Amino acid sequence: MSNFLQFHTLTSYPGTLLNRDDAGFAKTLPFGNAKRTRVSSQCLKYHWRHYEGKHAIRKAGDMSIRSRRTFRKKVADELVDDGFDERMTAAVTFGILEMVRNGDVTKGNIKDNVQPVLEAGKPLDDLVIDNIVVFGKPEIEYLRSVAEDTLETLKEKEYNEDSVAQTRDAIADLLGEKQLRNNLRGMGNAMGIDAAMHGRMVTSDVLAQGDAAVHVAHAITTHAQQREDDYFTAVDELHEEGTGGEEAGAALIQSKELTSGLFYSYVVVDVPLLVSNLEGCDRSEWENADLTLTTDVLRRFLRTITNVSPGAKLSSTAPYAKAEFVMVESGEEQPRTLANAFKKAVEGEDLLEESVKDLTEYTRKIDEMYGQKIDGETVPHEERICATMAESEVPASRTSVSDIADNWIPSQITNFASA
Repeated sequence: MSNFLQFHTLTSYPGTLLNRDDAGFAKTLPFGNAKRTRVSSQCLKYHWRHYEGKHAIRKAGDMSIRSRRTFRKKVADELVDDGFDERMTAAVTFGILEMVRNGDVTKGNIKDNVQPVLEAGKPLDDLVIDNIVVFGKPEIEYLRSVAEDTLETLKEKEYNEDSVAQTRDAIADLLGEKQLRNNLRGMGNAMGIDAAMHGRMVTSDVLAQGDAAVHVAHAITTHAQQREDDYFTAVDELHEEGTGGEEAGAALIQSKELTSGLFYSYVVVDVPLLVSNLEGCDRSEWENADLTLTTDVLRRFLRTITNVSPGAKLSSTAPYAKAEFVMVESGEEQPRTLANAFKKAVEGEDLLEESVKDLTEYTRKIDEMYGQKIDGETVPHEERICATMAESEVPASRTSVSDIADNWIPSQITNFASA
């Protein structure tokens, strides 16, 4: 059984450039009868992950490290700083890297992988790989401990360190030990909070791909795109005097695009999968896991998505805004976006009020078409709660963002687990 939380927000930004394309213009999307300004899900997730305010998600626990240099910076370099031989450290670390990345766990594989590193002029450079890998802090600490234990044991083994073949064989004997191979296969769970939420992509069967428990849509304006070209100059304050005004003008003349808009954003959380990712348990047994961390993460997540803005052009546009509408839904039914409420671009003097009206009306129609009939009344499958500055009718009871975060979300998680 799947249990979902769905988050719907409306946030207004005046005079900003929240998310740019490769040409420096605001990202857009044709939708319904008009082109909309868009903020990509990647952009949103980046700023949510890196937020460091009072209710930051990263304050709930360890975050992941995303890098091509993890094995170099977080494993080998630290061991070399501790006094281990650079060549041996690079070879051992690369052997572990390939065991994790490509499943090269046989002794023959390990020998083939470490020999070129032992012969390399700059062996540590081989630890910088082509693709980004995502590891949580516990995984990195484990990998470093494996490398350190291997290096310590190598000091005690009898072999000719000047012989590449003997050194290669000694490393393969240690890394190819059965229990170690099994331990590396079991590394898929401790992935850090952000990877537990947003997933991680890998190419190896040994380090299993982590499925995202949080699904984020691109945010779009509820109305047609509103844009303006901003002409600006930079003045040279040390220009030559007495030139008869020749240098009185600007040293730089450029323009940039600015947009304004009310953005609809939609996020779905698969609660059982999030618990499974965070706690390292099987998804089918999530109800028996400790739900404390999941509850804390989701409380912080609500405050993050309603308070954290994309950060482009910070110094010249101050793009800070709080959501003016948020609705959270819980249920077991297939999630569905409410963006289709805005297929006809919203118009009017108060875009928030008009957008809330359209969203409420669309939600009512969805309920009538798909809802349950109880005693002749249409009852939605989802439980809902809402916080908003709008005065228009909303499709849920009203409260504050703090009440939703501190009381409603924890109660829904408890209800999911006890159902």
